[in-house]
Amino acid sequence: MSSSTPQSNGATTPTQYTDKEEGHYHCNHPNHYYDGRAGNNVQKPHQSMVSQVYNPSFFKVANPGPLGLISFALTTFVLGLYQCGAGLPGSNPFGGVGPDQAIFGLAVFFGGIAQLFAGLMEFRVGNTFGTTVHCSYGAFWLSFAMFFVPELAIKDAYKGDDRAYSFALGIFLILWCFLTLVFFIAALRTNIAILVVLGFLFLAFLFLSLAQFLQTEHPTAAIRINKTGGAFSVICAFAAFYAGAAGLMQPETTFIRFPLGEIAVPPQKTNVA
Repeated sequence: MSSSTPQSNGATTPTQYTDKEEGHYHCNHPNHYYDGRAGNNVQKPHQSMVSQVYNPSFFKVANPGPLGLISFALTTFVLGLYQCGAGLPGSNPFGGVGPDQAIFGLAVFFGGIAQLFAGLMEFRVGNTFGTTVHCSYGAFWLSFAMFFVPELAIKDAYKGDDRAYSFALGIFLILWCFLTLVFFIAALRTNIAILVVLGFLFLAFLFLSLAQFLQTEHPTAAIRINKTGGAFSVICAFAAFYAGAAGLMQPETTFIRFPLGEIAVPPQKTNVA
């Protein structure tokens, strides 16, 4: 609760804020909170101020991190299993009998739209890293799902040239590999869980793209490399699900907490003249 100071026009201005009112905790930064309003660092009114501007009543903004991580995790897990050849004839992900239609709905609605929404909500709370990551991977799933739409005839546009088509997929995936590496470097001061997610995702994109490059000329090696990339995708999905679940395990709703492995950052030394 907060105390209020009356004003001449009858309105009240809060002068004391509790931690609960100040904001919510982000699953990637449990020691960091957002104030739930227009910006991160909103100056709170103080009794010593000469004139006080009316402050609207507080409203709490939900933490979008768990939604983004869990939607990413489930979609990545399903696709990773298929890339490993699970349930496919001869366990061959390149056998011509693929789960394209099975993954399409999940990629569009959960991995795509739900994660994109989580990224936009991260923008609302002022988290630049969360906004960029969730919106990027939400857009990845939406764009990747377009390869599965027969009406777009993306594969038919290559007129039976399987090598050119597989190279196009390889280029598409390798670019996401480079972007994931950038995200990994940008997350070095977050926590171990997020670093595990991005690290294995980088390896997954790397191996899946290499498999596409080798598919036509070295099919046997391509299958093995593709299955390795699928295995990395499954590990990445488990780590993302764990990180997302950690954001849901709050003292208000449960007795269980999942540690994220916070990275201790040594204090910066200041030179005293």
